[in-house]
Amino acid sequence: MKKTIGFYTCSNGFGHYKRISIIAKYLSNDYDITIYGTWHQMFNLGGVKNCRHVQQHTHNIRWDKTLSNSKVDFKSYKECLENHKEDLLRHDYVISDNIVGILEYRPDAILSGSFFWKDVFFNKFGKNKITDFDNELLDKHNPLILTNKYAETGSIKNYKNKVQFGFGCKDKKYKEFKIDKILTLKPSLNYLDTYSTFFDKLKLKTTSDFSVKENIALMCRPGLGIITHCVENNIPLIALYDKNDSTEIIELAKLVEKLGIGFKQNINRDFNNLKFALYKDNSIYKYNQYEKEGYKNIASYLKKML
Repeated sequence: MKKTIGFYTCSNGFGHYKRISIIAKYLSNDYDITIYGTWHQMFNLGGVKNCRHVQQHTHNIRWDKTLSNSKVDFKSYKECLENHKEDLLRHDYVISDNIVGILEYRPDAILSGSFFWKDVFFNKFGKNKITDFDNELLDKHNPLILTNKYAETGSIKNYKNKVQFGFGCKDKKYKEFKIDKILTLKPSLNYLDTYSTFFDKLKLKTTSDFSVKENIALMCRPGLGIITHCVENNIPLIALYDKNDSTEIIELAKLVEKLGIGFKQNINRDFNNLKFALYKDNSIYKYNQYEKEGYKNIASYLKKML
């Protein structure tokens, strides 16, 4: 009989679910896998062959709702965990991207992610229940965390019990191209009105589809999934950030410049200072190549470890 793995997903956006789905796909022939995610994630990104899918009926983390309500929703965070307590206890192994609270029921759980939500909540709201709860669990259980070494932000940079990998994308050969257009991508969730206002004021059309892989530069709020897509396809990135957004997004925007794959743009500043026409081609990637195949390597690591 195959060992069972429960993959428990952060409810916020698509990136957490997508990362788990790719890793689960690599493991699906060797383990009996169940993926816990929201209907919104499953409907938009689909399921994984040979894996069960269980819907989370309440959200654990929704940063867009937190921003709109200016309130830390600890009740929903706890309820989402409690709703799946029995499910989580029946698995041989549990892996989460990236909900620390899962340690309350599965202190042996492995975490996947390059930032802690407890840092994001503390930086925005100061002392709060989610940050206190997660800090206590981390101190008590010291879980193993699988990270992208290029995208670590906040206190996870100094966290000791971690294994670091590269970007999760495929390792494609670099191909230089001239940029034909700038694709402006709207966030998958309504994080802040300022992102929509930014595009409206500049009279820029936006899309929710960033499947285009050639001859573009991409302008958007830089979640790790977007950054990974750009690295895979050698796409220059104009990393938009709002000063009131999460510290993770602000740090990731700065990392885009540090990695040499694009530049950051504070959308709260004067629109006349925009640099979005800076790149004529994608030659910035010629000398900025990074370790890839992170999701595949995580799956290989887990096979040896579990």
